[in-house]
Amino acid sequence: MYRADTIVACATPAGRGAVSIVRISGNEAFAVADVVAQPHTTSSPASWKLHLSTVRNADGRPIDDALVVRMPGPRTYTGEDVVEIQCHGSPVVVEAIVRACMAAGARAAERGEFSRRAVLNGRMDLTQAEAVADLIDARATAGAQSAWNQLQGALSDRLANLRASIIEVLADIEANVDFTDEELPTENLPARVVQIEGACVDIESMLATFAVGRRQREGLRVVMLGPPNAGKSSLVNALLGEERMIVSDEPGTTRDSVHETVDVAGIALVITDTAGLRDTPSKAEAAAVARTHAEAGAADIVLLVLDGARPLGDDDVAIVAGVRRARGIVAVSKSDLGSAWSIVDNEALASLHWPTVVTSSRTSAGCDELRELLREFASAADAELSEPVVISRARHRSGLEQTRDRLRAAIGLLGDEGASELAALELRAALDALAGVTDPLGSEEVLDHVFAEFCIGK
Repeated sequence: MYRADTIVACATPAGRGAVSIVRISGNEAFAVADVVAQPHTTSSPASWKLHLSTVRNADGRPIDDALVVRMPGPRTYTGEDVVEIQCHGSPVVVEAIVRACMAAGARAAERGEFSRRAVLNGRMDLTQAEAVADLIDARATAGAQSAWNQLQGALSDRLANLRASIIEVLADIEANVDFTDEELPTENLPARVVQIEGACVDIESMLATFAVGRRQREGLRVVMLGPPNAGKSSLVNALLGEERMIVSDEPGTTRDSVHETVDVAGIALVITDTAGLRDTPSKAEAAAVARTHAEAGAADIVLLVLDGARPLGDDDVAIVAGVRRARGIVAVSKSDLGSAWSIVDNEALASLHWPTVVTSSRTSAGCDELRELLREFASAADAELSEPVVISRARHRSGLEQTRDRLRAAIGLLGDEGASELAALELRAALDALAGVTDPLGSEEVLDHVFAEFCIGK
């Protein structure tokens, strides 16, 4: 349950730096600050202004000189009284200040508790709080921009308009049910049905953005596929610009799928290096090959890597024949060693209709062209949508799907004589499902799940 006591945590990343910020929030935030931080002035510290202060521990010994700002609620991040202490960025100093605040009456904040209090105090809804986490975790420009739009209320406003439209229909239906002895006037039914159908269309347009929203939030999933020793790991290293993957002439070096993220022109690419595909008596390697197939099935793009320095064998042709996806790229590796086969004359590759890039991990030849192809794939997929608002979380998608299903049920009931009260119940259920996306304040389980993903201090 939500607790109204005063909390404290470091609001900046762990580790050393020039400055760290310790945040205090709650009814006793100012009282805690008065105990631990003494301003270098005889006058009372004014709100919303930084004051140079000496921060002391419970024994009165100085910890650090810091800049302290007192911010009275409700015009704060949490909606409560908030104090921020800007100290030197030493983990030892930060820990000592947090302990001093706890000794003065605060308790250590839980994960996401500052943002949780912001939601419970009406400073933002849950979708905006999730946007805070997404903005912090953004891996590239597109994801950061999407999170910023959501934080500014783009999704909240869209859902509010949808809610208002459903309420309008529900009010009309219930007014007729409550205040007349007759069934709903049939001449009004088409207009109501059209309005509800319009709400369903609006929901479908938002649901259609989920794939793009997930890519912007998590990154475009690119899975490297190919036979052992084709140069997959070396090509990943070349794309990343550093040695991240283990490279060896021994087949089967890569057993576990390894994920690395790279920013290409503002788009986050999550590149997965996988085990080479081949028949093997090794149980461990066979398990790794099975995992490779699973990774490829979940990928946004498959990057098929084939060794261009040796003739294609039956195993290579079998791999090509087994890949049947709409989106993929063929990377012919090891061009610095010469070419052992022709791309144009290979029927198996031609049947894929995928763009082909000749690459060399040693000289980086073709890597820029490959990055550009990956960027074009991501941009083309995102450009298919004209929606200004995207959804990126499975929770949002589930809530909208439930809302849509209830609305469709209401449409069916409105066409049945004497079923208007049941239609009203379905519309109320739709409103409940929609409210669960932005303001599930009656469900501690939902809030616990959402804020468990947050860092402490946010």
